[in-house]
Amino acid sequence: MLKNLVILISLIAVSRFIGLPANFSPLLALAVFMPRLSDDVRIQYLVPVSIVTFTNLFLDQVNIIIFATMLAVFLVTPMMSRLSNSLLWGSLMAIVLWHILVNGAVWVIAGGSLFKTYIAAIPFDAKLAISTGLYVALFHSAERILAAYSQSNRKLLDRFTN
Repeated sequence: MLKNLVILISLIAVSRFIGLPANFSPLLALAVFMPRLSDDVRIQYLVPVSIVTFTNLFLDQVNIIIFATMLAVFLVTPMMSRLSNSLLWGSLMAIVLWHILVNGAVWVIAGGSLFKTYIAAIPFDAKLAISTGLYVALFHSAERILAAYSQSNRKLLDRFTN
């Protein structure tokens, strides 16, 4: 089981390098889904932020303010998902938070009209919303299959940390 978990996290990290369309990634969906994988809040925050930080070392450089804002979104998303207790609402709140904060950081860096910055970001963030929804649905389906065949009621990551 640990091997499968390592493979899953590795695949999510590798997904940033394999040429998916811009902003079509499982990372935000993973952040939304983390409360379903572990009760340990540190793990919920650490896994998505670590993947983004590590993989960003090998990608094109991003402005530090924008990168810090992205990390903040990944840090807050598990908490929002946990508090909403709903994958749908957690996903929607994460997308809205991303749209407001990350594009606000882009506006701070680039200047110009805030309204135009937010409007210009809609197609880009729509891809993020679609990919987040698809990946959350995929993770949820995998969770249901695992629960049907598992004898344990402990969350997946908690099985390896205790």
